[in-house]
Amino acid sequence: MAYEFGCRHAGSACDWKGRGATEEEVLEKVAEHARKKHKVTGATDTLVRYFRSTLRQT
Repeated sequence: MAYEFGCRHAGSACDWKGRGATEEEVLEKVAEHARKKHKVTGATDTLVRYFRSTLRQT
């Protein structure tokens, strides 16, 4: 089983998607993308919980 995160699924106009074998792997990719593309400098617990809630199993 794999996991996928899409910025659009989280409410953004961005088309980026990240995939990985585990939730943690995907969330690391999300954090890197958020820093580079969306200028997010830190992830709060609330933000991480929200991102985790939008992950999809593929």
